[in-house]
Amino acid sequence: MALVRVYCGLASADSTARQASAESRLTVAVVDDAGRLLDVCEISDDPAGYAQLGALLVERSSGPTGVAIAADGDDHLVTSLLTAAGRPLAIADDDSVDDYAERFADDESLEEMESPAAERRAVGLARALQAGALSAVVLPVPRDLLAYKPVLAAHAALCNGRLSAAVALREVLRELYPAALRAYPDPAEPVSLALLDALPEPGMLAGTSGRRSDFAPAAEAVIAQLAADGVADPETVSDKITALRVAIAETPRRSALTKAITPAIAETVRQAIAAVRACDLGCEALVSTLSARLGPRPRPTAVRLVGSLRPLPSPRLPRPADALPRWARTRLLRQPACTRCPRPPKTRRRPGSGAGHAPSPRRPARPPRCRSRSPRHRSHPRR
Repeated sequence: MALVRVYCGLASADSTARQASAESRLTVAVVDDAGRLLDVCEISDDPAGYAQLGALLVERSSGPTGVAIAADGDDHLVTSLLTAAGRPLAIADDDSVDDYAERFADDESLEEMESPAAERRAVGLARALQAGALSAVVLPVPRDLLAYKPVLAAHAALCNGRLSAAVALREVLRELYPAALRAYPDPAEPVSLALLDALPEPGMLAGTSGRRSDFAPAAEAVIAQLAADGVADPETVSDKITALRVAIAETPRRSALTKAITPAIAETVRQAIAAVRACDLGCEALVSTLSARLGPRPRPTAVRLVGSLRPLPSPRLPRPADALPRWARTRLLRQPACTRCPRPPKTRRRPGSGAGHAPSPRRPARPPRCRSRSPRHRSHPRR
């Protein structure tokens, strides 16, 4: 686990692939403060994918505020949940995402250059955050997700608690069961947890008599139990037990760890495993609640996607008057004139005003009539 400041890029496939795919998948890329690629994985766009992303960020970062996230759109459910949880988030459009994928690609890495387009886009977004081309801020919480803020905060607390419980388990195994830590670099992984819970101390794998002939019956019993519980397939469990057996044989037994404290060792290891599992069960309960209440979001279909083979509808042009039927032409001619449009003034032709006649002289205008009621004005004669 690298507890440093990390940057996360969250990208999906191109628009054509998103339209054709029935299930939306997102690619996650995590880089460190120097731009080195730490982890790449694929998650689903649902509460289970959000929980997987949260566990990855808690494991890779130094704390809940030490991760900046950049996404290629805000129409994903995972990005909405990240916003509701108070994570700093940056949103980039498709053109900028493609530009970041080309600008921040590692030309010396053949594996990175041959990676899928969604992975290159996610790595480009993460390195754009690391280089300062993007800045992540805390966005306002969507109104429909305000009621889930306590649930998301509790989930973040359980993720941090699981990380602390996993660190405590590693320290317990380092002191009391070093062979298990040598066989399993990540003892908090589900299959390793189940095996250590079934074999919490080295002597249990050897049987009651401690002879090598008892190895096979003990291993077969554990394999059958874990396979029946659905932890993993028998081949995976058998490989894990073989690795633990080799580590027990190669690790010298400490003199202080006598048979008198063997029950205490087994109980301590089981309680440390139970602490990790308790956080896992709490996270599963919260995620199942979110999955039951938040259904899949409908995808917009009104906007035509770029690259679609479906042609755009041609605009309808107005038909000429000659192409209309007779009843439509008659109705069109009988339509009343618009009252809002100004009419040209009508000129009335007088007799004798045609060609060959001189224009008639205009009559002089009368002075305005006085309409005052004063006696002084009434005494004046009219003109």
